[in-house]
Amino acid sequence: MPLKPVLSDMDKEAIRKKLEQLCEEYWIAQGYKKTSIKNLCDKAAISVGTFYTLYPTKENLFFETIENIQRRLIKKVLDTNKKKQTKEGFAESIKELFREYDKKPFLYNVNTPDFQSFITKLSDEMINKIKFNSFDCFRQAVHVSNLHLKMEEAQAYGILSALLSIIYAKETLSVTCDYFAVFDFIVDNLVADIFE
Repeated sequence: MPLKPVLSDMDKEAIRKKLEQLCEEYWIAQGYKKTSIKNLCDKAAISVGTFYTLYPTKENLFFETIENIQRRLIKKVLDTNKKKQTKEGFAESIKELFREYDKKPFLYNVNTPDFQSFITKLSDEMINKIKFNSFDCFRQAVHVSNLHLKMEEAQAYGILSALLSIIYAKETLSVTCDYFAVFDFIVDNLVADIFE
């Protein structure tokens, strides 16, 4: 009987990255419940057994995927604010965040049956890890942007959070207008009023 090939650490890392990329694509296209391990493995050209050497469950892959998306998103927002320490740079980072939410509804719309099906299979520790601390992210973005608020921090955060909630109205707005243009206009004007 031939020996099974042993995966190197590099092989494992490459397969993990491929599976996370596929997981993100499938999550956007069809959701968590309709994504099967077999489909992911077929698309990644690996066996189901190989999958289970890397992840104990499908939920572990989805958990790692959402954690990495959140880290990537925070890094992108902070990098934009570090590079462009202006009101315009801050506005740009908020626009980037909005567009990511638009592409990945599961990042903000956690009350869907699909997301609830996923979250109920996670441990309390895992749930706490993926709870996005948007207030802390806002604080970091303000800090690295080197800008000064004209108002209390909590009020500025509340204004920007309310603004981001326009994503929930995109279906309605898109019937009559370009909701990105609406969002961008409001961001530009609000950021000018929030910062000195």
